[in-house]
Amino acid sequence: MKLSFYGGVNEIGGNKILLEDDDTRVFLDFGMSFSQSGKFFSEFLQPRKCNCILDFQVTGLLPKLEGVYRQDYLEYLGYPEEERGINAVLISHAHMDHSAYIHHLRKDIPIHISHASHAIMKTLEDTGSGTFKDLLHHTATFRIRPKKSGAGYTKIKGEDAKTRRPLKVFKYGRKYSIGSLEVVPYEVDHSLPGATAYLIHTSEGAILYTGDFRFHGYKTEATERMVEAAIEEDIAVLIIEGTRVDEKAGNTEEDVLETAGKFISTVSGLVAVNFPARDLARLKTFHRIAQKTGRKLVLSFKHAYLLEQFSALGDNMYPSIDDPHLCFYEDRKGWGLAGRDDYPQNIVEQDYYTWERKYLYRDNTINFREVRENQEQYLFYCNYFQLNELIDIMPKPGSHYVRSVCEPFNEEMLFDDRRVRNWLELFGLGEAYQIHASGHANYPELRKMVEDIKPKKLIPVHTEHPELFKQIHDNVECPKLNTKGTD
Repeated sequence: MKLSFYGGVNEIGGNKILLEDDDTRVFLDFGMSFSQSGKFFSEFLQPRKCNCILDFQVTGLLPKLEGVYRQDYLEYLGYPEEERGINAVLISHAHMDHSAYIHHLRKDIPIHISHASHAIMKTLEDTGSGTFKDLLHHTATFRIRPKKSGAGYTKIKGEDAKTRRPLKVFKYGRKYSIGSLEVVPYEVDHSLPGATAYLIHTSEGAILYTGDFRFHGYKTEATERMVEAAIEEDIAVLIIEGTRVDEKAGNTEEDVLETAGKFISTVSGLVAVNFPARDLARLKTFHRIAQKTGRKLVLSFKHAYLLEQFSALGDNMYPSIDDPHLCFYEDRKGWGLAGRDDYPQNIVEQDYYTWERKYLYRDNTINFREVRENQEQYLFYCNYFQLNELIDIMPKPGSHYVRSVCEPFNEEMLFDDRRVRNWLELFGLGEAYQIHASGHANYPELRKMVEDIKPKKLIPVHTEHPELFKQIHDNVECPKLNTKGTD
């Protein structure tokens, strides 16, 4: 049995861990390294689609591996055809630092995900507008066909180029096999639904890969059940995330509910709020605050789409789009016709993507005029990319901005924070009210978990402080980043 680490080493995120056992090879996550990407790329400087995987490999974002990457990309680059070299990729959850680079995988590699991760990835695919967003599907690129008229050629694109990836959408707690491996997925609590830890039986003993997890959200019991199951096993290797191994305390989701709720109850005007877009636990928290304070939580059309996916799963943990304390915001885009009745409706629709148009006609869809006129009635979702909506709304005196995301920890985030401060100053909103609960376990929680499971070896990933785990366990192996690949 062999483990190779192509990401998640001495950094938070970017997990790409190759597990080899006999003739079976699987990746545990295949995510994006934000720190490495930030060295070379920004919002306005991105890897080029025309250069396929080369921009990613030359800048160290993707390792050089055989039998892993898309054949359409390799063929376009003039590389020889390769046989598939990976049995499967096991995704812990749908955050980009664990799943973004699924896009670059060849289309015959099975992707293993939870039902909730499937719902999130479907939302990302269907509502996203980025260049590299093939997750559940594979959209062939650099393919042409003769025109139907017979004169010349045309690019193959759209549905004609799309095929569904082979997916294993598992049920938690059910054992299944991948080659020589036996796998049992367990749900864990995180800031994103569908987070999964994998118990993997290999020829040399059991491995537990935690993915990202916490003990202080709405699904604490799920993490505890995972730990209880691991205690019953003889864990040879525990691959554990350690984002907050250097922190001894922090807020819970209930702390956010209570503290932010008290503050919002004192606000006489508009409350604009920012939280991670797909953090449905935080969405639920602010929905509960809206109920308690007699307001309505105003969300985006993307939120509406995501909530519909979870309703379709029969998941009643999160509000439905018909909830009386939810509204959906018809933002101004294109010609900016939201809130105007002097244009035909079919012209208004052209401002919006096809998937958005059905939300235009909902009874609980509102526009800037309604928010501006009744500011005290709303909790208005307003992330960094929506701050210019405040120009239309014009927050009145007594309005505030609630910031429920992590504190900035890199240069790009500091620039974003300064930009937010400028917007708040422009509208007289003062300092943002900060309250957040992390998606990760802290040092005392990590220590207790390790002491309870008693693994023979501990390998910390997804942390900038792997050495601190040596205070927790006497056999810690800090992994080294594999930068050579398998040329």
